[in-house]
Amino acid sequence: MDLVIFKVAEKEYGADLTQIRQVIRMREVTRVPDAGFSVEGVISLRGKVVPLVSLRKKMGAEAKDISRWSRIMVTEMDGNPIGVVVDTVLGVVSVESGSITPPDEVLKDAGYLTGVARLDKRLVLVIDIEKLLSREDKNGLKEVHKKVEVRKHA
Repeated sequence: MDLVIFKVAEKEYGADLTQIRQVIRMREVTRVPDAGFSVEGVISLRGKVVPLVSLRKKMGAEAKDISRWSRIMVTEMDGNPIGVVVDTVLGVVSVESGSITPPDEVLKDAGYLTGVARLDKRLVLVIDIEKLLSREDKNGLKEVHKKVEVRKHA
């Protein structure tokens, strides 16, 4: 399995490469009123409006200004592009499925966590990005798409 390794609040995470369409540098974000706590706003990417979700906010980490190392991992949900903002992307690594262990009892409550990968002497939490976003998040992102689409066609 190929994992995109990234950091949020000094912790290393991995996501299945098949969930990530591309990784891009931060760009100017347009804020959207009443978009939800973890929604940073929207960007334009090749003519499409892409809502951004802050993993830092989503995971309850302390707020931090966007830095030159911040990246947007573009994924897709329900046919719409979604950008996931992370502190930095470290790269892509191939991991044998045998080196990923399922979450233990302590971590089992985090439904988005699919396992823990051993990379050399480091442990990386492997997440499912789609499961990370709650139904409320997904509905909020749909609303952002609707608001922006209405303005675009008006």
